[in-house]
Amino acid sequence: MEVIVGISLLILVFIYGEARIRNVEQAMTHASSIKIDLIQGNIDQSIKWSTQYQNETIDIYKTLTLSSKTHPMPGLIIWPETAVPFYFQNESELRQKIISLPLQTGSWLLFGSPSYTDIQGNLSFLNTAFLLSPNGNVVAQYNKVHLVPYGEYVPLRKYFPFIGKLAAGVGDFKAGDGFYPINADNQKLGILICYEGILSEAGRNYKKNGAGLLINITNDAWFGNTSAPYQHLSMTVFRAVENKLFLARAANTGISAIIDPTGKILRQSKIFERTIVHGEIKYLNIPTYYSEYGDIFVYVCILLLLSIYFISRKRRKIR
Repeated sequence: MEVIVGISLLILVFIYGEARIRNVEQAMTHASSIKIDLIQGNIDQSIKWSTQYQNETIDIYKTLTLSSKTHPMPGLIIWPETAVPFYFQNESELRQKIISLPLQTGSWLLFGSPSYTDIQGNLSFLNTAFLLSPNGNVVAQYNKVHLVPYGEYVPLRKYFPFIGKLAAGVGDFKAGDGFYPINADNQKLGILICYEGILSEAGRNYKKNGAGLLINITNDAWFGNTSAPYQHLSMTVFRAVENKLFLARAANTGISAIIDPTGKILRQSKIFERTIVHGEIKYLNIPTYYSEYGDIFVYVCILLLLSIYFISRKRRKIR
């Protein structure tokens, strides 16, 4: 009997999955689309933050951006996390070089850069994604919400000051206000910076707030030539499936990819190569169980398992 129940459940899951995939594919045939370019600069971590390489870095991204083989030029161009290794908000020649690119391409440009706020002399540093319109104006920015412990901030520093001394040299970034989509050409984009791409609640909050596309910008150069960049990409795939949204991923050293709402990786780069990933995404608004109810199903399953455990234990005692 147990075998029959198990096989029946597997068959039901398979049938549901096939039906859901067909439903998503049908929705995609009627959705509005946009061509995108993911720019993978492949900037070595050892020189990434060196001031003497800033000009060279921007020239690399500029050359790749303008060498796009997409005709007409893509509607959206995406650079990775901290692709701009200086404070973009400060006026400079390099800032002007970046602003000129949307004017030359007629595309929206999204990129990562450190930023700061100065409120009455109190400086706060942020890991930011800036969005430039085709006319070169900064129209939106997203500040990373989930910071990396001991990489971007020191946990509990406020309550245990001695921890800061034990982790000297660690950045002290401020978290953003929340997962609120930014608007580009009347479409809402949900930005995930670095490991936010592996957090299910981040994608879910964006979906609930109306995002029609998820974008993950990251710098995985830290991982080196290990399995970690592949694992990072694999975990990010679930954000597309959970929310039935396309996900575009731009990574400094790879792996950059375009993922569709069923979890298929449509395009992807190799690791440690300087390249462009061309593709087309569609803006979608397909309701999903997960985006509505989150982990409730998981909690119900846990309660059922606990109930079965205690009931079976009680029966053994009676025997």
